[in-house]
Amino acid sequence: MTTSTAEVGESPASAGPRLRPARGRRAPAWVRSAGWKLLRLVISIWAVLTLTFLMIQFIPGDPVRLALGPDAPASLVEERRQQLGLDQPLVAQYLDYWGRMLTGDFGDSLLSQQPVSLLVEARIANTATIVVLSLLATSVLSILGGLLVGVATHRGRRPMLKTGFTMATGVAAALPDFLVAVGLVFLFAVTFTVFPVAGASGADSFVLPTLAITLGSAATMMRVVRSSTAVVLDQDYMLVARAKRLPAARVYLRHGLPNLLTAALTLGGLQLGTVVTGTIVVENVFAIPGLGTALVQALITRDYPVVQTIMVLLASAVLVLNLLIDVALGALDPRSKRQGG
Repeated sequence: MTTSTAEVGESPASAGPRLRPARGRRAPAWVRSAGWKLLRLVISIWAVLTLTFLMIQFIPGDPVRLALGPDAPASLVEERRQQLGLDQPLVAQYLDYWGRMLTGDFGDSLLSQQPVSLLVEARIANTATIVVLSLLATSVLSILGGLLVGVATHRGRRPMLKTGFTMATGVAAALPDFLVAVGLVFLFAVTFTVFPVAGASGADSFVLPTLAITLGSAATMMRVVRSSTAVVLDQDYMLVARAKRLPAARVYLRHGLPNLLTAALTLGGLQLGTVVTGTIVVENVFAIPGLGTALVQALITRDYPVVQTIMVLLASAVLVLNLLIDVALGALDPRSKRQGG
């Protein structure tokens, strides 16, 4: 005897498959990841702008009087305060500061009365050249050097090479940028006169500053790449590639190198701040007319609009470059796409 649907209190419609309420489709993982990274970038830039604004507010005394000196007439000090908006309430100053920064109006120098944007335009190319060359040189030297030493010392081979490499890179990473710069000047500009001592008169003027910044950063990254190489070479896909008797260059460059780039890029992102601060120091050693020398001069003369602008530009550049590195890591590591991070 069969039991009908009505006897158990179910309608014929309910006897069929239950339909779940439709839910909205989620965005792809890489879209969510890019959105979170852009949000972090916006928050970080907001924090940088806010901190540079508060820097002026918390300086003891009147920043305009400090910049113009104790002998400046009171009328000039008051005029400059009005030009900077320092006579306005703090909230009004903050909103005006944001508006000017977002529109590219960096104000005028306290000392020269010239727009800060003109100073930035005249100097940013030299700083950008040093930073880009240093990043490229650091990446090439650290990845190729670390890979070669890692292959040569794999599984305990050539222990003397490994010891010498560890000692040399340790010393290079510990040396301050200014000390390396002074040593390069003495050796290659004073003793052998191969490169110019100072200035930015030509392409050869950027060789020594680039080397001074690259040495420490490349040494640090090279150690990490060498250690990562030892791990990569023991992976199954590398063992299979060697078992197929593929050419050594193909095994290491095609199968090994892409898996080393993730570690190199991750550490490279951490080294961006070091490269930028090193550029500030090295520019002053070599008297290169860049943002670094302008920042130090503005700090000495207390030209705070110039200090604010350069600090915002340098910090924003580091943040944007870190975002680009995150995107590159997402492209190289498929797991980040699946996880949305």
